[in-house]
Amino acid sequence: MDKILKLSANPRLLALDVLVAVEKGEFLEKALNERAALVSPDNLALARALASMTVRHQSRLDFLLATKLTKGWPDHLTLLILRLGLCQILFFDRLGDHAIVDQTVRLTGSKRRGREGLVNAVLRGFLRDRAVFGWPKELDGREVAPLKRLAVFYSHPLWLVEKLNDLLGYRETRALLVANNQPPPPTIRVNPRKISREDLAGRLPFPTQKTLISPWGLKPLAKSLRRPNLWPLYQEGFFAIQDEASQLIGLLGEGAERVLDCCAGLGGKTLAIAAVLPEKGRIWALDPHGGRLNGLKTEAQRLGLAEKIVETKESSLATAKLEGDFDLVIVDAPCSGLGVIRRRPEIKWRKSPGDLPPLAAFQLELLETAAAKVAKGGSLIYAVCSVLAEEGLGVCQQFLAKNLSFRYLAKEELPLSLANLSGGSGQIHLWPHKEGTDGFFYGLLTNRP
Repeated sequence: MDKILKLSANPRLLALDVLVAVEKGEFLEKALNERAALVSPDNLALARALASMTVRHQSRLDFLLATKLTKGWPDHLTLLILRLGLCQILFFDRLGDHAIVDQTVRLTGSKRRGREGLVNAVLRGFLRDRAVFGWPKELDGREVAPLKRLAVFYSHPLWLVEKLNDLLGYRETRALLVANNQPPPPTIRVNPRKISREDLAGRLPFPTQKTLISPWGLKPLAKSLRRPNLWPLYQEGFFAIQDEASQLIGLLGEGAERVLDCCAGLGGKTLAIAAVLPEKGRIWALDPHGGRLNGLKTEAQRLGLAEKIVETKESSLATAKLEGDFDLVIVDAPCSGLGVIRRRPEIKWRKSPGDLPPLAAFQLELLETAAAKVAKGGSLIYAVCSVLAEEGLGVCQQFLAKNLSFRYLAKEELPLSLANLSGGSGQIHLWPHKEGTDGFFYGLLTNRP
């Protein structure tokens, strides 16, 4: 009870509690949601902003702290407190510099007694020397290399910046890093079985803007909104929350009568397709983590799509007994998640180059297994929320080299809005800094008749 009272009255304490949870392996948003009931909406909003910005800009904060911690790094809890305090000085100046330092020192006294002097000295040192906040030029007397500067200033792992630079070049990599550091607002996907996009926009109590690619998307323009499940019309199933990049999969489901989703997860893409299937259309939903399908069933009920989902006794593609072939098979493969950094900033600190080869091998194996379920003339969609070639284009290239009956869909075979994205073939890359969506790759394939 004491902890609950302290958390509810102190958003900085709540933010620190969340940072500790993230360090232990929890997802940031999950940690925040688990504690949401403990605090007022205003305190939760501030705690969310403090914790997410601290995680988002972690390596820049550490780079700056290294200029003051000349006698070495403190224990990890003190380091988290210093990151949290410095983050406020950098990005929350409306809170007032001296109030920030005072509150952070008090927080230190309650959580790490004996370190108050260190925290006070370090943070006040930054108030006297704001020049260090600029573009990083030197560390330990040595010039910082250009890509290292990008990695530090925009707070991304150097190995990832190097990969992106090889893929995009310096200027575009910088633009992507900037976009990754801008947390996106939630995007609405209208449920076309219940309401049109225009009618929903007119009934929501805040202004919205139509998405440019998805015909079902709306982006709220209000700056401060309650959680989406509290918005009007949500409980009635008039809309779901889904990024525009993953909404697009619905454009490929129109007309299909037998659809197989091999990695349905919580069902965002599954239900986007279910909403546009013809009357006889059905979708079989599988997931290696069978427990996730319970969430899909609940969401299908809310959206009025339960009759479109075919339940199976087995959740794994390898063991499921599926009769017949399918018009459309979807492989939304497990991946690094490095395309959704703007939503989940902790992901960039949890991945390494060594994670990519085993992921790509598993993705290829899954794609090949799924391909056996595609009818002649049917479509196979490979999707990953990653911007890296190893997980996207590279997997498709390996698959096509060994499975000659498959090819990319041609431009004229795609819906117009997707054809304009594909560059003439069934390879679609979506980018936060270009389309304003999550980073995504779609490989749109067909099984030759």
